[in-house]
Amino acid sequence: MRIEKLLSLHQDFFLDFGFVFDPIYFYFTKSIPEGKQVVFFHHIQNPDANYIEYQLGVRLDKVENIINEFLPSLGDFKDRSITHVVPLDQINRDFPRRYFLDNNLDLNKIFGQIESFFIEEGFKWLDYYSIPENLEFLFNSNPDQELTTQNFTYRSARAITICKLYNSKEYELTKKAYLDKLEEMMVTPFTLASFLNLLAHLESL
Repeated sequence: MRIEKLLSLHQDFFLDFGFVFDPIYFYFTKSIPEGKQVVFFHHIQNPDANYIEYQLGVRLDKVENIINEFLPSLGDFKDRSITHVVPLDQINRDFPRRYFLDNNLDLNKIFGQIESFFIEEGFKWLDYYSIPENLEFLFNSNPDQELTTQNFTYRSARAITICKLYNSKEYELTKKAYLDKLEEMMVTPFTLASFLNLLAHLESL
């Protein structure tokens, strides 16, 4: 089944909750005061596997616009970068990371399970982390915590930027934590310089 057909099976459901399909980036999106919520729908077809996978994300426009001035990115990445993204199984471990498809699979059953997940948990997760202070706590309560959908360069840049914008009283302690972590990781001089330039910009705001 073509991805367009698969997406059409979900479109009315997400529209009922305020999400519209973006045909350029191939995700469902909903505007919020600080940016947008997104639901990614990946349909992977290759000789070895055919599966669908969902991810939920929140974009804070201020954060993404700032960090992408100081980090290497290509083309329109600044406009499509997402502050935090998770697969379904990181919200509810009873759900698989992806659904493998075969001819005997009941897509309506799968989509029913997915839609129930969003009603019961997914939309609540998106709303909770659309509050910048909650996202700031997620990033900075433990700087050693790995966020599996992004590398440490982007994770640290987002973390310190969110802290400066939404929890400035903790900025100096948080800055030290990430500088110590970058030193411990022995990052490249370019990566360290990018982070220091970002700090200088944040401290000029």
